[in-house]
Amino acid sequence: MDNTSLRLRWRRPAMPMRDPAHTRHEGGIASGSFLRRTSTWIWIARFKLGLGLLILILCYQFIKDSSQLFIEGKGQLQAPIVNSKSSPEQEQAWQQSCEASRRDNMHRPPPSSSSNNNTHSLRHETKSDLPEKSNVVACTIAIHEQPYLTEWAEYNLHVLNIAKLYIYDNADNLELSNWTVDSASMSIGREGESGQNGTNNTNNRESSRISITHYPGKKQQGPAYKDCARRALSEGYEYAFFTDVDEFLVLYQHNSIMELAVDYLGKGDEDVHVDVEVDNDGKIRGASSDPPPTPFQTERNETRIVGSLGMNFRTLGNNCDIDYKDLPVSKRFQYRVESSYPMNVFIKSLVKLKWLDLDVDFTDPHFYKLRKDDNGKQAVKIDTNRQVRGGSLQPMRLYDVAAVHHFLHKSLSEYRKKRDRGGGTTGPSMLLIENAKKGLDNHGKPLPGGNIYDDEVWKRLVEKVPSYKNYDA
Repeated sequence: MDNTSLRLRWRRPAMPMRDPAHTRHEGGIASGSFLRRTSTWIWIARFKLGLGLLILILCYQFIKDSSQLFIEGKGQLQAPIVNSKSSPEQEQAWQQSCEASRRDNMHRPPPSSSSNNNTHSLRHETKSDLPEKSNVVACTIAIHEQPYLTEWAEYNLHVLNIAKLYIYDNADNLELSNWTVDSASMSIGREGESGQNGTNNTNNRESSRISITHYPGKKQQGPAYKDCARRALSEGYEYAFFTDVDEFLVLYQHNSIMELAVDYLGKGDEDVHVDVEVDNDGKIRGASSDPPPTPFQTERNETRIVGSLGMNFRTLGNNCDIDYKDLPVSKRFQYRVESSYPMNVFIKSLVKLKWLDLDVDFTDPHFYKLRKDDNGKQAVKIDTNRQVRGGSLQPMRLYDVAAVHHFLHKSLSEYRKKRDRGGGTTGPSMLLIENAKKGLDNHGKPLPGGNIYDDEVWKRLVEKVPSYKNYDA
């Protein structure tokens, strides 16, 4: 054997050889290729899964933002964001456009009266006291609302004759701890978080006409309203009006909210009944907020107890104001928008508490689930025409009996802060925040200045609390 042969044989073991453990003999495919293809498939699957999740997240955010184009969940406000204000030139252009639109559509010129710049810190004397018969409370939740709260409280107590206000302070620290009202009839009781561990415990109806409860946290409007209903029932009240600090109920045919409640909901055991049409599935015509997929087929007629009354919004314009003014809102904004304005389809509810279902969560600030009577029949909500209506919308926009005057927009700067903070049931919406920066409303339209003169809230307030006349001097 020569040296060349030895060298060749010595090198042969070092040559690459197929390892049976790494070879797939069936089909003749090498394992390396198979593993590479498998790895590629795995990465493609991961990419598709990630892309699908991203699309789902974007769709969810879009639906959430879009839903807030039609849902006005108020009452709970969060900390405002910075840099939401546009340039002075942009604001001036917005104001000029707003005023031009008002002039083109004005239904009635403003009254010839001047207003001074007195700060909103007058001492008030009421013209009439609360009738003893009133058994209606109002429930609200608020944060950063102190500049508006006195006017709202005095209107509800002295114009509507609300028996008691339950105000839930949603701030992290009790913002309303030092809030006072000058009217002698407005004693204030303050309580701790969720109505516990506070001072001046007001767990009885005689102690005060205003109860302030510390109720911090996000999206607390529903829980606060439910807590209010429970407390009002335990204190012997019969009705509750669920409202917000930017809403003022105007009555056109009744002297007080108690008269309205008795008329539409009955008093004590004397409930009001309404005739309804029922189909084979037990559904009531008009009681659903969604249109039926097929025409309603009446199977029988029944009578049902009325447990709730819904009253439409009447939205006030912003008077084309850019900045906040230290005046009552019902003095500053006395032009409303057309009845066809989209937000006017929403309602606020006056409820007979004994028919309120307290076993479910309050998820909508506009209407509430009612319980069944002893015969298993569901109580119903009606409009001011005494027609059964379901959900938070009443497209008929009825204003003959009552209307909830909604100071939704106020000035441009106030509206931006409102949108930055978010709603009481939905939280902040980036879509609405961006719209507000541009001077646009929930629907992407220019914020309305208002073109129909309407000072009904202001007239009633001045009549019942005469010291407000000083603002007209």
